[in-house]
Amino acid sequence: MSFLFLILSLLVTADDWPQFRGPTGQGVSEERGLPLTWSENKNVRWKVAIPGRGWSSPVVHGDRVWLTTATEEGKSLRAIAIDRNTGSVLLNVEIFRLKATKLANAKNSFASPTPVVDGDRVYLHFGAFGTACIKQSGEIVWKTRLEYDNGQHGTGGSPVIYDDLLIMSCDGNDVQSARAPRLR
Repeated sequence: MSFLFLILSLLVTADDWPQFRGPTGQGVSEERGLPLTWSENKNVRWKVAIPGRGWSSPVVHGDRVWLTTATEEGKSLRAIAIDRNTGSVLLNVEIFRLKATKLANAKNSFASPTPVVDGDRVYLHFGAFGTACIKQSGEIVWKTRLEYDNGQHGTGGSPVIYDDLLIMSCDGNDVQSARAPRLR
């Protein structure tokens, strides 16, 4: 089993980072005085092994860090919540179970898109393998599968929320589109 190590540096404040590239999607933080270098023990608060293979960026909401992973060679697509202060795994929830998997691109994963958090809801997109909404408690609110073919390259488009829309890139071999279902 392979492991991904999540390393969180000492944070000056507890601002949320709820989506890919941060609060505004620009990849810019207003924080000052953050460390510029890291090592195995320099400027590291904690680190934890994450089972499986996932390439999503972590997002932060309150005291939770959320990310996705694919275990069992991609058959189990999961959401993981980690305590921001201690590094303890709080939740490890299977969202989708796939019957068969085959990913030809070694530079990707079945869990590459970054989750997005909006209040008590965490939205997870695994491309054509499924999209879901869970509560911060891990309870699955809804899940669906979009009809398109990711092919063997996997998926990479992280969802964003705009007003009451969950905007997703569907970068398929057969169909390329953006989809935006209403959340409320």
